[in-house]
Amino acid sequence: MPRWATTDNPAKRHQADRLLAVFALLLIVALPASARIDNSKNPDNPTNVANPWTEDLRNQVGIIEKVNSPVPTGLTLIDEDGEPIKLDSFFEPGRPVVINLGYSRCPSICIAMRNQLTGNLGDTGLALGEDFVVLNISIDPNETPEQSRDIREQVWEELRAKDVEPSEEGWRFLTADQDTITELTDGLGYRYLYIKPQDEYGHPGVLVLADGEGVIRRYLSGTAYSAKTLRLSIVETSDGKVGSLLDKAFVTCFVWDPEANNYAATAKFIMMTGGGVTIVLIVGLILAGFAYEKRKRQLAGEQDKGGTGVPPVRGSRGPAAT
Repeated sequence: MPRWATTDNPAKRHQADRLLAVFALLLIVALPASARIDNSKNPDNPTNVANPWTEDLRNQVGIIEKVNSPVPTGLTLIDEDGEPIKLDSFFEPGRPVVINLGYSRCPSICIAMRNQLTGNLGDTGLALGEDFVVLNISIDPNETPEQSRDIREQVWEELRAKDVEPSEEGWRFLTADQDTITELTDGLGYRYLYIKPQDEYGHPGVLVLADGEGVIRRYLSGTAYSAKTLRLSIVETSDGKVGSLLDKAFVTCFVWDPEANNYAATAKFIMMTGGGVTIVLIVGLILAGFAYEKRKRQLAGEQDKGGTGVPPVRGSRGPAAT
């Protein structure tokens, strides 16, 4: 090793380190291409997996809301036992249908959507299967009824852990062929795509609420909604046929804000509330005025009865004579 590489002088040692780094870099550059390691062709290299979420792909995934449009209820799906079943068989007047699209192998958003739904059901105060129905429909044409049953068992366990009684007729897990899936997703405005290198689907996380007549009424996006929001969405979708009088009054005074994914007070409700407060204040001022005048008259009457209103002092003989 050169003497300059082992010197005890800090300045010279720093210079030696820099020279060694430059020498190593020149050696790597000088190596022939065949002598270098090409990880880009190594299938076991995790960095070789390209990021599928390019800007172009992101633009192909999402929701085009079709509120007040009909659900294509004439489609035939496959139930958990492998039997064909008509989509329109789940629709009854006054009973909303909550449609949750996804697939059983989904590693992220589908699990979060199911967890949010199972976590909120017990707090809605509504009866699954009686007040509303949930349909889990797979967007993977290769999904089997056996996989549907596996997902159903997972959901049942989650519901029981939250003291919610599962309902076989209230929450269904269905599959379909590609043509049926395409027609259904097109009808719901649900835009998704298959990413072949990862064998996964890019898709939005959203609940589609339809009324008992098969008309789309609400899109509930993401996993940040509360049990109260879910309950009111179902109540409003049912046109007041489920829920309490307080729920019906609330959805009358508040309107759904799709951007906030929540309810907001209507302008009419704000005006009514402001007008009500104004009336209460005016009435209060008038009553306070009446009370003041009444008290004033009472004091005046007491003064008239007692002269100056000051009682005479006992034993007083008046002023001394001069």
